[in-house]
Amino acid sequence: MPSSVADVVIVGGGIAGCAAAYYLARHGVGAVIVERDGIAAHASGFAYGGLNPLSGAGIPGPNLPLALRAFDLHEELATALAASDFNIAFRKRPSLHLAFNAVEAQEMESVVRWTNRHRGFSATLMSGEEARRLEPRLSVEVVAATLIEGTAEVDCAALTRALAASAMAEVRLDEAVGLAWSGQRATGVRLRNGRIDCANVVLAQGPWSAFDWLGLTPAVTPLKGEIVRLAAPGARVEHSIGYLGNYFTSKPDGLLWAGTTEEQAGFEATPSAAARRTILQRLRHVAPALAEGDVVEHTACLRPMTADGLPLLGPAPNAENVHIATGGGRKGILYAPAMGSTLADLMVLGQTDLDIAAYSPSRFAR
Repeated sequence: MPSSVADVVIVGGGIAGCAAAYYLARHGVGAVIVERDGIAAHASGFAYGGLNPLSGAGIPGPNLPLALRAFDLHEELATALAASDFNIAFRKRPSLHLAFNAVEAQEMESVVRWTNRHRGFSATLMSGEEARRLEPRLSVEVVAATLIEGTAEVDCAALTRALAASAMAEVRLDEAVGLAWSGQRATGVRLRNGRIDCANVVLAQGPWSAFDWLGLTPAVTPLKGEIVRLAAPGARVEHSIGYLGNYFTSKPDGLLWAGTTEEQAGFEATPSAAARRTILQRLRHVAPALAEGDVVEHTACLRPMTADGLPLLGPAPNAENVHIATGGGRKGILYAPAMGSTLADLMVLGQTDLDIAAYSPSRFAR
Protein backbone atom coordinates (compact mmCIF):
# COMPACT_ATOMS: atom_id res chain seq x y z
CA MET A 1 0.00 0.00 0.00
CA PRO A 2 1.52 3.38 -1.00
CA SER A 3 2.35 5.55 1.97
CA SER A 4 0.20 8.56 2.86
CA VAL A 5 2.95 10.13 4.98
CA ALA A 6 6.45 11.01 3.78
CA ASP A 7 9.59 12.82 4.87
CA VAL A 8 9.72 14.62 1.50
CA VAL A 9 7.31 14.70 -1.41
CA ILE A 10 8.92 15.59 -4.72
CA VAL A 11 6.42 16.75 -7.33
CA GLY A 12 7.83 15.86 -10.74
CA GLY A 13 9.57 12.76 -12.06
CA GLY A 14 12.02 14.44 -14.39
CA ILE A 15 15.75 14.57 -13.87
CA ALA A 16 15.68 17.51 -11.42
CA GLY A 17 13.24 15.77 -9.10
CA CYS A 18 14.97 12.39 -9.37
CA ALA A 19 18.37 13.97 -8.68
CA ALA A 20 16.92 15.58 -5.56
CA ALA A 21 15.60 12.18 -4.45
CA TYR A 22 18.99 10.58 -5.06
CA TYR A 23 20.96 13.10 -3.01
CA LEU A 24 18.36 13.19 -0.24
CA ALA A 25 18.72 9.41 0.01
CA ARG A 26 22.47 9.85 0.44
CA HIS A 27 21.64 11.97 3.48
CA GLY A 28 19.37 9.19 4.74
CA VAL A 29 16.14 10.98 3.84
CA GLY A 30 13.45 9.10 1.94
CA ALA A 31 11.22 10.67 -0.67
CA VAL A 32 8.00 10.00 -2.51
CA ILE A 33 8.01 11.16 -6.14
CA VAL A 34 4.60 12.21 -7.44
CA GLU A 35 4.48 12.02 -11.22
CA ARG A 36 1.47 12.17 -13.50
CA ASP A 37 2.93 10.34 -16.51
CA GLY A 38 5.98 8.35 -15.36
CA ILE A 39 9.67 8.80 -14.60
CA ALA A 40 11.49 10.53 -17.50
CA ALA A 41 8.23 10.76 -19.44
CA HIS A 42 8.95 14.21 -20.84
CA ALA A 43 12.08 16.29 -21.61
CA SER A 44 14.31 14.20 -19.36
CA GLY A 45 13.53 11.14 -21.43
CA PHE A 46 14.06 12.66 -24.88
CA ALA A 47 16.92 15.14 -24.58
CA TYR A 48 20.14 14.82 -26.58
CA GLY A 49 22.27 14.36 -23.47
CA GLY A 50 25.33 16.37 -24.44
CA LEU A 51 27.37 17.59 -21.45
CA ASN A 52 29.46 20.72 -21.99
CA PRO A 53 29.76 23.04 -18.97
CA LEU A 54 31.57 25.78 -20.88
CA SER A 55 28.77 27.03 -23.13
CA GLY A 56 25.09 27.96 -22.94
CA ALA A 57 22.89 30.61 -21.36
CA GLY A 58 24.70 32.43 -18.55
CA ILE A 59 28.09 30.91 -19.49
CA PRO A 60 30.46 32.69 -19.11
CA GLY A 61 28.51 34.24 -16.29
CA PRO A 62 26.45 33.21 -13.28
CA ASN A 63 25.71 29.67 -14.48
CA LEU A 64 29.35 28.63 -14.84
CA PRO A 65 29.96 27.46 -11.22
CA LEU A 66 26.75 25.43 -11.33
CA ALA A 67 27.71 23.91 -14.67
CA LEU A 68 31.22 22.95 -13.56
CA ARG A 69 29.95 21.43 -10.31
CA ALA A 70 27.32 19.51 -12.24
CA PHE A 71 29.83 18.14 -14.75
CA ASP A 72 31.99 16.78 -11.92
CA LEU A 73 28.93 15.17 -10.35
CA HIS A 74 28.00 13.52 -13.66
CA GLU A 75 31.39 11.82 -13.67
CA GLU A 76 30.90 10.70 -10.07
CA LEU A 77 27.42 9.40 -10.85
CA ALA A 78 28.70 7.43 -13.82
CA THR A 79 31.04 5.53 -11.51
CA ALA A 80 28.59 5.13 -8.64
CA LEU A 81 25.65 4.00 -10.77
CA ALA A 82 27.77 1.62 -12.83
CA ALA A 83 28.86 -0.02 -9.57
CA SER A 84 25.16 -0.65 -8.90
CA ASP A 85 24.68 -2.14 -12.39
CA PHE A 86 22.87 0.85 -13.89
CA ASN A 87 23.87 1.54 -17.49
CA ILE A 88 23.51 5.27 -18.17
CA ALA A 89 25.83 5.27 -21.21
CA PHE A 90 28.00 8.06 -19.85
CA ARG A 91 31.10 8.59 -21.95
CA LYS A 92 33.59 11.29 -22.79
CA ARG A 93 33.05 12.37 -26.37
CA PRO A 94 34.90 15.18 -28.19
CA SER A 95 32.85 17.95 -29.78
CA LEU A 96 33.43 19.44 -33.21
CA HIS A 97 31.97 22.92 -33.81
CA LEU A 98 31.82 24.14 -37.40
CA ALA A 99 32.23 27.45 -39.24
CA PHE A 100 30.99 28.15 -42.74
CA ASN A 101 32.50 31.59 -43.27
CA ALA A 102 35.40 33.78 -42.13
CA VAL A 103 33.34 35.65 -39.52
CA GLU A 104 32.28 32.42 -37.80
CA ALA A 105 35.85 31.14 -37.96
CA GLN A 106 37.19 34.28 -36.31
CA GLU A 107 34.60 34.03 -33.52
CA MET A 108 35.97 30.57 -32.73
CA GLU A 109 39.26 32.04 -31.55
CA SER A 110 37.65 33.33 -28.36
CA VAL A 111 36.00 29.93 -27.79
CA VAL A 112 39.41 28.28 -28.01
CA ARG A 113 40.94 30.73 -25.51
CA TRP A 114 37.98 30.32 -23.12
CA THR A 115 37.99 26.53 -23.28
CA ASN A 116 41.74 26.22 -22.74
CA ARG A 117 41.47 28.18 -19.50
CA HIS A 118 39.61 25.31 -17.82
CA ARG A 119 41.22 22.22 -16.38
CA GLY A 120 40.17 19.01 -18.08
CA PHE A 121 39.18 20.68 -21.34
CA SER A 122 41.15 21.63 -24.43
CA ALA A 123 40.26 23.25 -27.74
CA THR A 124 42.04 23.33 -31.08
CA LEU A 125 41.20 25.50 -34.07
CA MET A 126 41.49 23.64 -37.37
CA SER A 127 40.80 24.14 -41.04
CA GLY A 128 37.87 22.72 -42.93
CA GLU A 129 40.17 20.14 -44.52
CA GLU A 130 41.37 19.00 -41.11
CA ALA A 131 37.78 18.74 -39.89
CA ARG A 132 36.88 16.56 -42.88
CA ARG A 133 39.73 14.23 -42.01
CA LEU A 134 37.96 13.62 -38.71
CA GLU A 135 34.53 13.31 -40.36
CA PRO A 136 34.75 12.93 -44.17
CA ARG A 137 31.01 13.44 -44.66
CA LEU A 138 31.10 17.07 -43.57
CA SER A 139 30.13 19.59 -46.25
CA VAL A 140 32.90 20.95 -48.48
CA GLU A 141 31.62 24.39 -47.45
CA VAL A 142 32.93 23.98 -43.88
CA VAL A 143 35.88 26.40 -43.72
CA ALA A 144 37.00 25.90 -40.10
CA ALA A 145 36.17 23.99 -36.93
CA THR A 146 36.96 23.85 -33.23
CA LEU A 147 37.73 20.48 -31.71
CA ILE A 148 36.89 20.43 -27.99
CA GLU A 149 38.19 17.58 -25.85
CA GLY A 150 36.73 16.80 -22.43
CA THR A 151 33.02 17.06 -23.18
CA ALA A 152 30.72 14.10 -22.56
CA GLU A 153 27.26 12.65 -23.12
CA VAL A 154 24.77 10.51 -21.23
CA ASP A 155 21.54 8.59 -21.85
CA CYS A 156 19.13 11.02 -20.20
CA ALA A 157 16.24 8.61 -19.76
CA ALA A 158 18.48 5.90 -18.28
CA LEU A 159 20.14 8.38 -15.92
CA THR A 160 16.82 9.77 -14.68
CA ARG A 161 15.41 6.31 -14.00
CA ALA A 162 18.64 5.18 -12.35
CA LEU A 163 18.58 8.15 -9.97
CA ALA A 164 15.03 7.35 -8.87
CA ALA A 165 15.73 3.63 -8.53
CA SER A 166 19.00 4.12 -6.67
CA ALA A 167 17.24 6.47 -4.26
CA MET A 168 14.67 3.70 -3.66
CA ALA A 169 12.06 6.41 -3.92
CA GLU A 170 8.41 5.45 -3.95
CA VAL A 171 6.84 6.67 -7.19
CA ARG A 172 3.17 7.67 -6.94
CA LEU A 173 1.55 7.88 -10.37
CA ASP A 174 -0.99 10.61 -9.79
CA GLU A 175 -1.47 14.29 -10.50
CA ALA A 176 -0.58 16.84 -7.83
CA VAL A 177 -3.24 19.55 -7.74
CA GLY A 178 -2.08 21.70 -4.83
CA LEU A 179 -0.57 21.95 -1.37
CA ALA A 180 -2.20 21.70 2.04
CA TRP A 181 -1.16 24.46 4.44
CA SER A 182 -0.95 25.31 8.09
CA GLY A 183 0.02 28.95 8.13
CA GLN A 184 3.16 29.26 6.02
CA ARG A 185 4.01 25.60 6.34
CA ALA A 186 3.01 23.00 3.76
CA THR A 187 1.59 19.98 5.52
CA GLY A 188 1.01 17.83 2.47
CA VAL A 189 0.52 17.52 -1.27
CA ARG A 190 -3.03 17.23 -2.56
CA LEU A 191 -3.47 14.71 -5.36
CA ARG A 192 -6.18 14.06 -7.88
CA ASN A 193 -6.77 10.83 -5.96
CA GLY A 194 -5.93 11.62 -2.37
CA ARG A 195 -3.25 13.37 -0.39
CA ILE A 196 0.23 12.72 1.01
CA ASP A 197 1.13 14.36 4.30
CA CYS A 198 4.78 15.30 4.56
CA ALA A 199 7.43 17.32 6.36
CA ASN A 200 8.91 18.93 3.22
CA VAL A 201 7.98 19.52 -0.42
CA VAL A 202 10.10 19.87 -3.55
CA LEU A 203 8.47 21.31 -6.66
CA ALA A 204 10.30 20.06 -9.76
CA GLN A 205 7.60 19.99 -12.42
CA GLY A 206 9.58 21.58 -15.24
CA PRO A 207 7.40 23.82 -17.42
CA TRP A 208 4.31 22.62 -15.54
CA SER A 209 5.54 24.11 -12.25
CA ALA A 210 2.55 25.49 -10.37
CA PHE A 211 3.80 28.81 -9.07
CA ASP A 212 0.26 29.87 -8.29
CA TRP A 213 0.38 27.39 -5.38
CA LEU A 214 2.94 29.72 -3.81
CA GLY A 215 1.66 33.11 -4.88
CA LEU A 216 4.54 33.55 -7.32
CA THR A 217 4.53 35.13 -10.74
CA PRO A 218 4.63 32.36 -13.39
CA ALA A 219 8.38 32.01 -13.88
CA VAL A 220 8.88 29.11 -16.30
CA THR A 221 7.61 28.72 -19.83
CA PRO A 222 7.84 25.70 -22.15
CA LEU A 223 10.27 25.79 -25.08
CA LYS A 224 9.50 23.03 -27.54
CA GLY A 225 12.44 21.16 -29.03
CA GLU A 226 12.46 18.27 -31.49
CA ILE A 227 14.98 15.58 -32.45
CA VAL A 228 15.01 13.07 -35.30
CA ARG A 229 16.82 9.74 -35.14
CA LEU A 230 18.06 8.31 -38.41
CA ALA A 231 19.50 5.05 -39.64
CA ALA A 232 22.32 6.93 -41.36
CA PRO A 233 24.49 5.35 -44.07
CA GLY A 234 28.14 4.57 -43.46
CA ALA A 235 30.24 4.54 -40.31
CA ARG A 236 29.24 5.94 -36.94
CA VAL A 237 29.82 9.63 -36.30
CA GLU A 238 32.49 9.66 -33.60
CA HIS A 239 32.16 13.32 -32.52
CA SER A 240 29.29 15.43 -31.31
CA ILE A 241 29.07 17.89 -34.19
CA GLY A 242 27.48 21.29 -33.73
CA TYR A 243 26.65 24.36 -35.78
CA LEU A 244 24.73 27.43 -34.57
CA GLY A 245 22.83 25.52 -31.88
CA ASN A 246 22.19 22.48 -34.07
CA TYR A 247 23.93 19.15 -33.50
CA PHE A 248 24.19 15.53 -34.53
CA THR A 249 26.03 12.40 -33.42
CA SER A 250 25.74 8.62 -33.38
CA LYS A 251 24.29 7.27 -30.15
CA PRO A 252 24.69 3.87 -28.45
CA ASP A 253 21.34 2.82 -29.94
CA GLY A 254 23.07 2.81 -33.32
CA LEU A 255 21.07 5.76 -34.65
CA LEU A 256 22.16 9.24 -35.68
CA TRP A 257 20.44 11.83 -33.48
CA ALA A 258 19.99 15.24 -35.08
CA GLY A 259 18.37 18.37 -33.67
CA THR A 260 17.16 20.65 -32.39
CA THR A 261 14.43 23.17 -32.97
CA GLU A 262 13.24 25.92 -30.65
CA GLU A 263 9.58 26.88 -30.74
CA GLN A 264 7.18 28.70 -28.46
CA ALA A 265 4.23 26.33 -28.83
CA GLY A 266 2.66 26.41 -25.39
CA PHE A 267 2.18 22.91 -24.06
CA GLU A 268 1.78 21.31 -27.50
CA ALA A 269 4.36 18.51 -27.52
CA THR A 270 3.42 16.61 -30.69
CA PRO A 271 6.29 16.21 -33.20
CA SER A 272 5.64 18.33 -36.28
CA ALA A 273 6.35 17.79 -39.96
CA ALA A 274 7.72 21.34 -40.19
CA ALA A 275 10.30 20.70 -37.46
CA ARG A 276 11.33 17.44 -39.10
CA ARG A 277 11.92 19.23 -42.42
CA THR A 278 13.92 21.95 -40.65
CA ILE A 279 16.18 19.48 -38.85
CA LEU A 280 16.84 17.47 -42.01
CA GLN A 281 17.56 20.65 -44.00
CA ARG A 282 20.12 21.74 -41.40
CA LEU A 283 21.69 18.29 -41.36
CA ARG A 284 21.87 18.32 -45.16
CA HIS A 285 23.65 21.70 -45.00
CA VAL A 286 26.29 20.33 -42.61
CA ALA A 287 26.65 16.70 -43.77
CA PRO A 288 24.63 16.03 -46.95
CA ALA A 289 25.19 12.27 -47.09
CA LEU A 290 23.93 11.71 -43.55
CA ALA A 291 20.63 13.45 -44.26
CA GLU A 292 19.79 10.69 -46.73
CA GLY A 293 19.29 8.20 -43.90
CA ASP A 294 15.84 6.88 -43.05
CA VAL A 295 14.06 8.56 -40.13
CA VAL A 296 13.41 5.90 -37.50
CA GLU A 297 12.01 8.06 -34.73
CA HIS A 298 10.98 11.69 -34.25
CA THR A 299 10.49 13.08 -30.74
CA ALA A 300 9.49 16.37 -29.15
CA CYS A 301 9.76 17.68 -25.61
CA LEU A 302 9.16 20.84 -23.60
CA ARG A 303 12.11 22.45 -21.84
CA PRO A 304 11.50 24.67 -18.78
CA MET A 305 12.82 28.15 -19.60
CA THR A 306 13.09 31.24 -17.40
CA ALA A 307 13.06 34.79 -18.75
CA ASP A 308 16.55 35.53 -17.42
CA GLY A 309 18.10 32.21 -18.44
CA LEU A 310 18.89 31.25 -14.83
CA PRO A 311 17.48 28.19 -13.05
CA LEU A 312 15.09 28.37 -10.13
CA LEU A 313 16.73 26.70 -7.17
CA GLY A 314 16.20 27.07 -3.45
CA PRO A 315 13.56 27.80 -0.82
CA ALA A 316 10.23 29.12 -1.99
CA PRO A 317 9.40 32.56 -0.56
CA ASN A 318 6.75 32.73 2.17
CA ALA A 319 6.89 28.97 2.73
CA GLU A 320 8.86 27.37 5.52
CA ASN A 321 9.38 23.94 4.01
CA VAL A 322 8.94 24.15 0.22
CA HIS A 323 11.86 24.14 -2.21
CA ILE A 324 11.91 24.61 -5.98
CA ALA A 325 14.17 23.03 -8.62
CA THR A 326 13.42 23.82 -12.27
CA GLY A 327 14.31 26.14 -15.14
CA GLY A 328 17.40 24.40 -16.48
CA GLY A 329 16.34 25.05 -20.08
CA ARG A 330 18.56 23.47 -22.72
CA LYS A 331 21.14 22.67 -20.02
CA GLY A 332 18.72 20.93 -17.67
CA ILE A 333 20.31 17.49 -18.04
CA LEU A 334 23.74 18.92 -17.28
CA TYR A 335 22.60 21.01 -14.29
CA ALA A 336 20.40 18.39 -12.60
CA PRO A 337 22.97 16.65 -10.35
CA ALA A 338 24.20 19.98 -8.97
CA MET A 339 20.64 21.20 -8.49
CA GLY A 340 19.65 17.99 -6.69
CA SER A 341 22.70 17.86 -4.44
CA THR A 342 22.43 21.54 -3.56
CA LEU A 343 18.76 21.20 -2.68
CA ALA A 344 19.46 18.14 -0.53
CA ASP A 345 22.21 20.00 1.35
CA LEU A 346 19.91 22.96 1.96
CA MET A 347 17.08 20.79 3.22
CA VAL A 348 19.16 18.50 5.44
CA LEU A 349 22.14 20.63 6.48
CA GLY A 350 20.60 24.07 6.17
CA GLN A 351 23.43 25.29 3.94
CA THR A 352 25.30 24.72 0.69
CA ASP A 353 28.76 25.66 -0.50
CA LEU A 354 27.47 26.64 -3.96
CA ASP A 355 26.39 30.26 -4.33
CA ILE A 356 22.80 30.09 -5.58
CA ALA A 357 21.67 33.61 -4.71
CA ALA A 358 21.06 34.38 -8.40
CA TYR A 359 18.73 31.38 -8.65
CA SER A 360 16.44 32.36 -5.78
CA PRO A 361 12.74 31.77 -6.55
CA SER A 362 12.00 34.96 -4.61
CA ARG A 363 12.97 36.98 -7.68
CA PHE A 364 9.57 36.04 -9.06
CA ALA A 365 7.59 36.87 -5.92
CA ARG A 366 4.61 39.10 -6.53
